[in-house]
Amino acid sequence: MEAGGLCCQRQRQVLLIFLFWGVCVAGSGFGQYSVTEEMERGSFVVNLAKDLGLGDGELVARGARVIFDDNKQHLLLDSHTGDLLTNEKLDREKLCGSTEPCMLYFQILMDNPFQIYRAKLTVRDINDHSPVFRDKDTVLKILENTAEGTTFRLERAHDSDGGPNSIQNYTINSNYFFHIKINDSDEGMLYPELVLDKALDREKQQELSLTLMALDGGSPPRSGTTTIRIVILDVNDNAPHFSQAIYETQAPENSPVGSIIAKVFAEDIDSGVYADISYSLFDASEDIQTTFQINPFSGEIILRVLLDYELVKSYKVNIQAIDGGGLSARCTVWVEVLDTNDNAPELIMSSLSNQIAENSPETILAVFRIKDRDSGENGKMVCYIQDNLPFFLRPSVENFYILMTQGALDRESQAEYNITITVTDLGTPRLKTQHNITVLVSDVNDNAPAFTQTSYTLFVRENNSPALHIGSVSATDTDAGANAQVAYSLLPPQDPRLPLASLVSINADNGQLFALRALDYEALQALEFRVGATDRGSPALSSQALVRVLVLDANDNAPFVLYPLQNGSAPCTELVPRAAEPGYLVSKVVAVDGDAGQNAWLSYQLLKATEPGLFGVWAHNGEVRTARLLSERDAAKHRLVLLVKDNGEPPLSASVTLHVLLVDGFSQPYLPLPEAAADPAQADPHGLPGAAADPAQADPLTVYLVVALASVSSLFLFSVLAFVAVRLCRRGGAGSVGGCSVPEGHFPGHLVGVSGTGTLSQSYQYEVCLNGGSGTNEFKFLKPIIPSLPVHDTGRNAEENENFRNSFGFNIRAMAPGEGTSQQIRQVLLFFVCLGGSLVCSETWRYSVAEETETGSFIGNVVKDIDSGVEDLATRNARVIFDDYKPYLWLDRQTGNLLLHEQLDREALCDLTEPCILYFQVLFENPLQFFRAELWVSDINDHTPTFLDKDILLKIPEGTAPGTSFQMESAQDLDVGKNGVQNYTLSPNPHFHLKLEESDEGRTYPELVMDQSLDREKEPELRLTLTALDGGSPPRSGTAMVRVLVLDINDNAPEFERPVYEVQVPENSPLDSLVVKVSATDLDAGINGELSYSFSHVSRDIRKTFELHPISGEVHLKALLDFELIQSYIINIQAIDGGSLSGKSTILVQVVDVNDNPPEIVITSLTSPIPENSTPEMVVTIFSVRDQDSEDNGRMVCSIQDNLPFLLKPTFKNFYTLVTERPLDRETKTEYNITITVTDLGTPRLKTQHNITVLVSDVNDNAPAFTQTSYTLFVRENNSPALHIGSVSATDTDAGANAQVTYSLLPPQDPRLPLASLVSINADNGQLFALRALDYEALQALEFRVGATDRGSPALSSQALVRVLVLDANDNAPFVLYPLQNGSAPCTELVPRAAEPGYLVSKVVAVDGDAGQNAWLSYQLLKATEPGLFGVWAHNGEVRTARLLSERDAAKHRLVLLVKDNGEPPLSASVTLHVLLVDGFSQPYLPLPEAAADPAQADPLTVYLVVALASVSSLFLFSVLAFVAVRLCRRGGAGSVGGCSVPEGHFPGHLVDIGGTGTLSQSYQYEVCLTGGSGTSEFKFLKPVLSNLPPRSTEREESHTFLNGFGFN
Repeated sequence: MEAGGLCCQRQRQVLLIFLFWGVCVAGSGFGQYSVTEEMERGSFVVNLAKDLGLGDGELVARGARVIFDDNKQHLLLDSHTGDLLTNEKLDREKLCGSTEPCMLYFQILMDNPFQIYRAKLTVRDINDHSPVFRDKDTVLKILENTAEGTTFRLERAHDSDGGPNSIQNYTINSNYFFHIKINDSDEGMLYPELVLDKALDREKQQELSLTLMALDGGSPPRSGTTTIRIVILDVNDNAPHFSQAIYETQAPENSPVGSIIAKVFAEDIDSGVYADISYSLFDASEDIQTTFQINPFSGEIILRVLLDYELVKSYKVNIQAIDGGGLSARCTVWVEVLDTNDNAPELIMSSLSNQIAENSPETILAVFRIKDRDSGENGKMVCYIQDNLPFFLRPSVENFYILMTQGALDRESQAEYNITITVTDLGTPRLKTQHNITVLVSDVNDNAPAFTQTSYTLFVRENNSPALHIGSVSATDTDAGANAQVAYSLLPPQDPRLPLASLVSINADNGQLFALRALDYEALQALEFRVGATDRGSPALSSQALVRVLVLDANDNAPFVLYPLQNGSAPCTELVPRAAEPGYLVSKVVAVDGDAGQNAWLSYQLLKATEPGLFGVWAHNGEVRTARLLSERDAAKHRLVLLVKDNGEPPLSASVTLHVLLVDGFSQPYLPLPEAAADPAQADPHGLPGAAADPAQADPLTVYLVVALASVSSLFLFSVLAFVAVRLCRRGGAGSVGGCSVPEGHFPGHLVGVSGTGTLSQSYQYEVCLNGGSGTNEFKFLKPIIPSLPVHDTGRNAEENENFRNSFGFNIRAMAPGEGTSQQIRQVLLFFVCLGGSLVCSETWRYSVAEETETGSFIGNVVKDIDSGVEDLATRNARVIFDDYKPYLWLDRQTGNLLLHEQLDREALCDLTEPCILYFQVLFENPLQFFRAELWVSDINDHTPTFLDKDILLKIPEGTAPGTSFQMESAQDLDVGKNGVQNYTLSPNPHFHLKLEESDEGRTYPELVMDQSLDREKEPELRLTLTALDGGSPPRSGTAMVRVLVLDINDNAPEFERPVYEVQVPENSPLDSLVVKVSATDLDAGINGELSYSFSHVSRDIRKTFELHPISGEVHLKALLDFELIQSYIINIQAIDGGSLSGKSTILVQVVDVNDNPPEIVITSLTSPIPENSTPEMVVTIFSVRDQDSEDNGRMVCSIQDNLPFLLKPTFKNFYTLVTERPLDRETKTEYNITITVTDLGTPRLKTQHNITVLVSDVNDNAPAFTQTSYTLFVRENNSPALHIGSVSATDTDAGANAQVTYSLLPPQDPRLPLASLVSINADNGQLFALRALDYEALQALEFRVGATDRGSPALSSQALVRVLVLDANDNAPFVLYPLQNGSAPCTELVPRAAEPGYLVSKVVAVDGDAGQNAWLSYQLLKATEPGLFGVWAHNGEVRTARLLSERDAAKHRLVLLVKDNGEPPLSASVTLHVLLVDGFSQPYLPLPEAAADPAQADPLTVYLVVALASVSSLFLFSVLAFVAVRLCRRGGAGSVGGCSVPEGHFPGHLVDIGGTGTLSQSYQYEVCLTGGSGTSEFKFLKPVLSNLPPRSTEREESHTFLNGFGFN
């Protein structure tokens, strides 16, 4: 690598010396070149090679290139010819704007050596732009009285060309009124002025149109035109005029707010502001101003509030129109209000009674009055209530109505009535009003309490705790309040001997029943009594109900054994002959239980026996029978302990001891079973087909075998059926336990409900099913009996059960409830109502009172008017009701005086209506009577005349002629008649006097008449006082200030505060910043003094940059300023008033430079990537920097990061080179992100960053590296060819082809190993494949090396070790070594008939060629001549006898054994073993099993019976053992079966793993334990032997004796 680096250093040259030499020889002067704008692309500019004095091809060799300061490629350098050509069309106006001359600066950059030349390109102008006016149409407004010689400055045209090609002259078309005058501005620009030659006359000509033309100095010249439209302004000399003097309109009163009532129109023949008309209300009252408003521009009269026909039926509205010059005209609008049905009927309640007794007759509930404020059909009304109510409405006088009941009411039927009184008018649309009245019906105690049930059945379990809550009774009373409060009590029983008070108590408030003491089911099964429910009404009513209490049984009595008797002096002993067959009845245990139901169900169980397997007890009947044949070895005396247990919860039990004595025989040889028939000639009770009828003819052995076979078969069949039944019962649930069918119908006896009717929702029954001959019984569960037609009579009385007989033998009779009291009768007042209605007086009373009279003042006496006594006022509930429902008066019932309830205000009550009358009625009850009356309210002078506007503004032009009159607003006075306004006066003044006029309604209003002309310059405003006087005594007055505003004529032009405004603006000023605010003043007033500011003769650039607010005169920025483009602006502005007179001023804006341009970086060349072995000082990039700001803002500092192996070196004129500082290493860092930072020295400092990514190219200097030094792979034998067995992986830190790795197999160290035929490797990804199937028995492991090589030059490589381990598969079946399996000499084993159970017959020896658990062998007996006789040990293949041999066993036996390994899937082999039973080994060798037996020595029937008995017994025994094993396996675990303790150490012999090394994780051993003198063996389970670890005592297992399936230990 070092040699390569030196070679690279020799090939590269350092440019530093040439770089500085190039800087030194760079010319300090500029190369100047020129080109005309709009020249085609590729036009020749200059030959740069000749101009710089360079030879042919030198520009190409030195990489010459052209770089402009604005980073745009305006010129193109042809390096082969040296010609400098235009790269695009140049537009001088876009490049330089109005700057002259237009110069573009650029540099010529060359390498080898590095050299820079500065140059500039001048772009010459051509006449390619015509003069353009900013506005194609210019509007100029001039008053018709403008003097001749007046000048008007016009907007100048703009030309983008410069020098002689710019604008040189202006002309105008020929006309009689104007000519053009040209002036020079301060900037040297020409602008035109329009001069008036002849006075204008608007009446002859309202508008002029002129054409202004601008011409430039080009050849030929170009021109531009604009149209000047002169509008002649008018002088105000005409007043407005209405199209009608009187407008008439109609408006419905329901017109919505905002509706247009009418529209007035006036016109003015003047123009401009003098023709703008403004409409307003004139001399309008406060009510009119509140109701209407007029649009000042359109003349539309709009509603402000809703109209009400009932209050005001018509309006007179005066309208005034004023033009912009203050002249006015007036008209009148009559508005007629149309009535609509907009008032719903009203209901006024005079008297109301909300509560009535339920037995009352016709009664008055309410008296009310209805009214409707509308008129005509809209005011007619109909009143009604709902149809389905026991009430009716009776009309009376003057829209009064009476609400009455139709008859007596019943609170229990309906306790509350919601009455809706509906009043509907007859208008369109119909309106209605509803008034809701709630009438409550008070209660009378006329209903007795009623129980929810006629009888109650309660259940309580015996031995209950005292004061136990056993149930509740409930009664309800349909009455209310105290009449519905129920109290409960126990009624005296019919049987006086029943101590009811000591057994049960009841809660008087809620009917809860309690058992006062513990009940005993055996003493008392049921209890009946009656309870009463009494309400708290007067008189009280009551009812009764029957209560049955059923005592439920509890398991509180243990079983009692009747037989055998249990006493110590004479124990019970049963005799059993030794010849008894299995199932022989030894005895029967008889027991009883004092409880009932399932608590009395008894089951029997054998707890303890001298010999457990000899006797058994039947669980359901207690019969004790023999379980097997008795032998001589059985003990003669046996003691049996039996347990008798009931089915209660928890269960109770009793034990009984039975002694059994085995005797050799009774006088009879055989005792029949209990099930056998009495006649010995009958067939076998079990129906065995082979049983003989005559016992004398049957062989005893045959008979025994038949009986035994039948018994075992029956027992086995019953066990299977019982097991199936138990499983089904567990799944089915408690409802399906019964075995017998339940017949329909009620079951007689005490098991049914005590009362006979039952307290359950359905009747239930029980049934007892007895199995014939068994002596046991089965109890069936309750079953519901659903009758075909359910009957439920809610009206049954307790008398139906009065003859019911309870368990004590006495009867209970029900009592009938008492009867309620009769209803009271009430009187009807209808006759008096009719009488009162006929006596209503038609005469109207009249009373009067002055407004503002004090409260409590005397008005009149009612007693005198009705000619009645004072006492009737209180007794008849007399009261005063006004039509508007307000209590203006109140009636003193003690004296009959009508007194004022509050002070009355006539103006608030009646407004301007005269006279002011309030209508009311005087109402009497019992009988009902009405009197109509009126209250007249007289007016007093309590209001002062008031002007709606305290300040009245009147605008009058100063040229108005004397004698002109101006109508004024009249004053308003709420008083009427002589107290209203009568006169007006005006304060003394020399200009006006007052004249009074009378309107059509008789109202007096003032007019102001001018006596002397006004002069605004002397007095611009006058203030006068207008006074209004009423006719009261003393008179009241009100004043208003009349302010006369003298309007001006436009005779003064605007004038600016300063002729020139100078301002400095920083170039970084934000948009919309305020530059300056100009201000001008005009001595005129009104519209003539309103000024509008605008630009005057400014360029398009100024209009884009600045914005002048036309009202405030503020100049704002529209675009950002740039000091680098324009340093100053000259802005001409003008101010124009409303009369089109103008004034001018100039704004000089100086732009202040700020540091707003960040430095710029231009990359000239960049070299990337760089080889990692490159030499230092290698040039990476060349770039230039610049800043458009000036002075310190344009000075710059350039830098890069400090932690990089690169350097920055400055060159000529802001050019820099980036070079390497030292050699680079790609493996350390593959790329560098270099940030070039350029910062200026301005305030604030700005910086620019440019990111460069330099890539380091790779050199192959790193060899591949494996992820592991060695790999271990596993493959199962017999694999498929080309099987992927694993992968190796190597990485290379180089890049590209240098990092591409290729894998290969290296030659093995052992040349005999055929590695290429066994394994292959994928060269690309390192995956390894097995080329052929491997055999574990031939090859267990394989080792080889693989190599990884990269593709660099030169290539590098590395190695790794690979181990392949072959895993064993179960591909070898077991092979039997002994006994030999050949057809010529079968193996035969001899077994003596006297052999004990567990006798070793033979041992099967087998081996397996596999290893590990695939070689673990197990043995199994597949087939045998007699299945239960022999057995094989699963782990060692030993064949032993399973039981004692008997004479009935066949002499020849053939055993087929299966040897199976533990592989997956397992493989097996079978072996056949022949066994011959001999009496002793002294006998000669018996023939082979194929030899035929002597038929005379064995009875075929006996043989068949023996075989059948053995088969059935074995099957039954196997089933029992399997069932027990399954139950034990579920409860226990497989890990706790251990037997004997196992000594430490390896077990010798062939039982250890065949391989010698062992394929199990631990070694296992066996041990045989022999019990002294017993002749039996005990087998210990496998126990792991840890050869390398010491034994742990805490894990040592206890020795337990295991009883295997053969019956030995």
